[in-house]
Order: sequence, then C-alpha cells, then structure tokens
Amino acid sequence: METIREQIILAVISKLAIIRTANGYNTEAGALVKRVQKKLDPPELPGVVVWPKTEDMKYDYGAGLHMMPLQVEGLKLHADVNPSVVAELLLGDLIEAMVGIVWSLSFTSGGTYEIEVGDTIEGATGGATGYVTGVSVATGTWAGGDAAGTLTLRRVTGTFQAENLDVGTDLNVATIAGAPTGTDPVDGTAGGFAEAIEYAGGGIDEYPEGADEATGVVTNWNIKYRTLSGDPYHQ
Repeated sequence: METIREQIILAVISKLAIIRTANGYNTEAGALVKRVQKKLDPPELPGVVVWPKTEDMKYDYGAGLHMMPLQVEGLKLHADVNPSVVAELLLGDLIEAMVGIVWSLSFTSGGTYEIEVGDTIEGATGGATGYVTGVSVATGTWAGGDAAGTLTLRRVTGTFQAENLDVGTDLNVATIAGAPTGTDPVDGTAGGFAEAIEYAGGGIDEYPEGADEATGVVTNWNIKYRTLSGDPYHQ
C-alpha cells in the first residue's frame, strides 16, 4: 500500500511527462522523467529528475498537516544555443507543467476551419485567448460546419464569454456559450491528494560553457497535504 506522500510523488512524476513539444511545451524534457538520479547520460537528455525532500509536519485538529519540499530539475544539451536561453525554456516548461491550469471549453458550430492542437483561439467579442492542447468532437463534422465538442486549453488570458471564436485570420471557426472551466493544479498535478502546491523559486546558478554540456535548472516546490493522525496511508 502506498502512502499519501508516495501517491503525490508518483502523480507529479506522471504529470511531468506531459512536457513535450507536441503538447505545446518548449522542450522534450518530459520524454525522460527520473526519480532521485544524480546523473543522466548526455544521450538520454533532455530529461527531468524529481527529488522528494525532508518534510515538516504538525498536528492540526487531530490530523497530520504535512509540508513536503520537492525539487524538480530539468536538463537539456544546449549545443550551440546560449545556455541562458535553454535554461529559461526549461524553467518555463517546469513551472507550467507543475501549476499551469488546464481549461475545458465546450463549443458548437465548428467549421469549416478545423481547430487543431497548437492553435491559439481568440474570443471575437472579448478578445480572450487560449492555447489549444486538445480537441474532442462529440457530434457533427468540421466539413459540415456543425462540429460540437470540447477544447482543452492552457495559457488562457482574459475572459471568454458567449461569442464566436477566431483563429488568426480564420474568423467564426466555432461558437461558445461562456467561460471555460479549469482544473486546479492540486488535482492535475498531485492527484487530488494535496491541499496546495507552492512554487518556492528556481533557476540556474552556474552556466555551462562547453557545447557538449547540459544546461540544468532547478525548481523548488512545497506541497501541503494531510493524513490521519498516525496513519500516513489515509486522509
């Protein structure tokens, strides 16, 4: 039986595997996610290493309130690219994967332009935008102009309302009835076992110089969760 802490760690490892360019991220670091491994061989990179750290715990109304520090490291060969540029790409990927909100937006009247993963949709009235990471058609077809289903979004800015959607110069590609619904990182990253995930900072202290060396960034997180008093397996 796995402890609540272990289930959170496993959920984080699973979530970090989403860091792929096909999912709109900057790097392929999610292709290799390791746990507590001090060295990754250059041919294996890019990759991510997860380091669970010593936690604090206090009793709160008969339950254990835990604060687990977690270090997540991203590595990538920088070749002839400035290591600072590579570091910022990795840092952005790790932060978005850990705490970026995933949004679900229902649409109707889709067509004849087919919305695809990688598109940025824009509300024709309010100007809100969102990066498309998934498209699911439940009924109708794009060719028929009556596709209806759900868009999965990240990086939502502004407020969507009842309006048409545009993609670049393609106008009125679908219609929505209102704002999307979001999945909190506590559910999406920690499997629903945590109360909060806090970004405590990150980056890179020393930049490598050789073209065959890896650039690595470190992010630090605090994950708050509860267990029953004296029972690390249940909440």
